[in-house]
Amino acid sequence: MLGKAFVFINYKQAAHFGHIGWGFKLDETDRYLFGSTDHLVHHNFMDVVSWIKYMKVESGGDTDFWIHEGTLDTMLEMMKSGHHIRYHHYKAFDVQTPNVDAATSAATRTGLCGWAVFTNNCVHQTYSVLEAYGANIPTPPPIIRGYGLIPRVWFTHINGTLGEIRPPSTPGL
Repeated sequence: MLGKAFVFINYKQAAHFGHIGWGFKLDETDRYLFGSTDHLVHHNFMDVVSWIKYMKVESGGDTDFWIHEGTLDTMLEMMKSGHHIRYHHYKAFDVQTPNVDAATSAATRTGLCGWAVFTNNCVHQTYSVLEAYGANIPTPPPIIRGYGLIPRVWFTHINGTLGEIRPPSTPGL
């Protein structure tokens, strides 16, 4: 089977640094697994202590993780207007030898592994899922060169077909 992987981006999230989600083809039929660790802000923007706590969620903590299975059309529609962060664009690319089981396990683990702004954010988690799938995507850089950890920046370095699912000027998440 020739696999297909997707990286989704919302340009407005995280103070316009962006937010990343993922998706991949499960089999020869039109079935995909997709999701994200949204890690939404659930506190007052003026609460400095809450911002510090927000920067790291321990394993097993609430990271607003979600995962769904559906057709390509279902995936694109949910990423566009679902119950979570809504995405603007995606990059799609073929994966020659996909490992669906490894990617599914990696996806499930992202829901349990917590979150940390510099070492386990949406870029790291998307990378872990799609790298397990067999995708050839840029490795998140170490924190010393953290500029590449910015979702907007990381997204630009992914080789794939760019698609728009909703204009960035659209109101909402």
